[in-house]
Amino acid sequence: MLPRARPSASLRSVGSDRARFVAFTLAGLVALAALGCKRPGAAAQADGGVPDDAAAPPPAVQGENSHPDPPPPPGKPLLGITAFVTTVYAEPRDTSKKLGYLRVGAKVARSDEPVGKAGCPGGWYEIYPKGFVCAGDDATTDLESPILKAAAKRPDLKAALPYRYAFVRAVLPLYVKVPTAKQQYDSEFKLQEHLDWYKQNEATVNQVVLGAPDVPIDDRGVPVPGKHLGEMGLGKNSQELALGQLLGGETDADPIPFWLEGGKRLVPNISDFKVPDFAVFADRARRHTGLSLIGSFPTGEDHLNRRFAITTDLRLAPNTKIKPDLGSPWHGIELTDEFSLPLAFVRTQGAKTYRISKGKATPADDVEWRSIHALAGTMKTVEGVKYYRTKDKRWLSQLDVGLAVPPASFPEDAEKGKKWIEISITNQTFVMWEGKRPIYATLVSTGKAGLDDPKKTTATVRGVFKIRNKHITATMDSNEGSSVGGAKITTVAASHSPDGGGGKPAAPKAGDKNAKPGGKPDPKAPKGGKPAAKPAAPKPGAAKAKPAPAAAGAEKIPTRGDGEYGVTRRRGEGTFQLRDVPYIQYFESGYALHTAYWHDVFGTPRSHGCVNLSPVDAHRVFLWTDPPVPESWHAVNAGEDFGEGTTVIIHE
Repeated sequence: MLPRARPSASLRSVGSDRARFVAFTLAGLVALAALGCKRPGAAAQADGGVPDDAAAPPPAVQGENSHPDPPPPPGKPLLGITAFVTTVYAEPRDTSKKLGYLRVGAKVARSDEPVGKAGCPGGWYEIYPKGFVCAGDDATTDLESPILKAAAKRPDLKAALPYRYAFVRAVLPLYVKVPTAKQQYDSEFKLQEHLDWYKQNEATVNQVVLGAPDVPIDDRGVPVPGKHLGEMGLGKNSQELALGQLLGGETDADPIPFWLEGGKRLVPNISDFKVPDFAVFADRARRHTGLSLIGSFPTGEDHLNRRFAITTDLRLAPNTKIKPDLGSPWHGIELTDEFSLPLAFVRTQGAKTYRISKGKATPADDVEWRSIHALAGTMKTVEGVKYYRTKDKRWLSQLDVGLAVPPASFPEDAEKGKKWIEISITNQTFVMWEGKRPIYATLVSTGKAGLDDPKKTTATVRGVFKIRNKHITATMDSNEGSSVGGAKITTVAASHSPDGGGGKPAAPKAGDKNAKPGGKPDPKAPKGGKPAAKPAAPKPGAAKAKPAPAAAGAEKIPTRGDGEYGVTRRRGEGTFQLRDVPYIQYFESGYALHTAYWHDVFGTPRSHGCVNLSPVDAHRVFLWTDPPVPESWHAVNAGEDFGEGTTVIIHE
């Protein structure tokens, strides 16, 4: 069970000049050391380091979520999205500014009639709350379109993870139709041996531990005080759900969807990996790939009695080769007047408290990993190591903790009562502020190169930034590359879709109507929007195909305890794709705040430059920051149309 979190607050102070970061950090530590000399009083004075004569902070909003525009008037006609990604333009032309995008299955209020047809035979419709979408290949006014019904399940923004997720155990084809037994044997290397293994180990390999979806949260995404992991009220926690539900189904026995009945496919293949209509599968997924799922269903003997999970781009993954994943249940703490900064997060396992006497520090009691401790404001240095006094009269070593302390001075946004975020690379702490009031604090994982040069290493950039765009989900590679943030995916083989089959080409080309916000053209991308050289899909009934070299090399038969299989090795290693990474917020080209559902080492530098947050924390931050994502949209760009993004300050 997770340690019960207590409230907390932030670190140091930064002005508008980025060159002040080092001085800012030192000033924060000096402020922490001096706090013990301040007279007792209100929490903001005793714990927050705010001078007695400081101006009163603005009225507390107490962490309310950002507010999107109100819903459109009832009775407005709707536009349905039929492409995996459809761009919203500021004007009715595809060369105008991109405001954001919508995903397949979304329905958004529209104008009664097209506002024009220039470059769009189906007509440009104005949508709510603003912008224009071209009806045709990417959108339709026919709300009975089969693709809209097939993709009707939307991301759940009330949940720590917007979809159900799974990791790939063994290389698998992503089927576009429900494959027959013969088609599966033709498509999957040594399938019978794999099925025999799965039958013997099914109960063990499908076990799950409670994770992010099992943390009780309120409407703001804040963990509910007093509720334990898995206490879901009338709902079931993950260990009480059937496998079909863990893989995105409504029940354990959902029927085969209408659009897949009879071995046919009644909707187009919307993944980026294009194949002929007769193809049985569209691309393979590597081991350790993360998949997002919106449904699952069992089959009968004609299909080897396998269950198939439905991905967000409407492809099928056989369940014997994937494992449900719930992400880390770790989360930070909401700060209050009674429990606020300064705080210490225990970042090392096996940490101790200390007794200090006669210039010596002696280990005392064990202290729980990632427990959160209110500090009294007193610091001592013993043999070159700093020790911090907790309010319960114990000492913690600087070698074991990350600090969240109040700044000695506040940035401009704080003075104006605005929202802002503060991240310390040295401490791996993250604090949300409303004006001068800290409202939430947690641990994160920044770039594993620490304070090195971000231009040459995996270090996280430092400076003052604004959130540029927000994505409910987007595909990243194992190096956190993503086209939506202005960076190409670099770790996926050329034979794989550059966006994981998760939408339009990962590196959008100039003039591409489906280019995602923040994307940049790839000069090496082939024309016509087709992926680079892909192996031909096997025809039904064709002779057993030899697997591609990459697939063959990865397709050894798994055994229990095999680290490559994901049993003993933490999933999230190697080169692979992480599809539909949730709650991404870019603040600089190639750098984002985002959920990391594939690891649980928050408090330790780990990323390739982005700021990794736990699912619960990333969800909470996403709902709170500006600009909000409009209802039914999947992503939005900050700017004059939707307002400026929340400030992000990253310092040493």
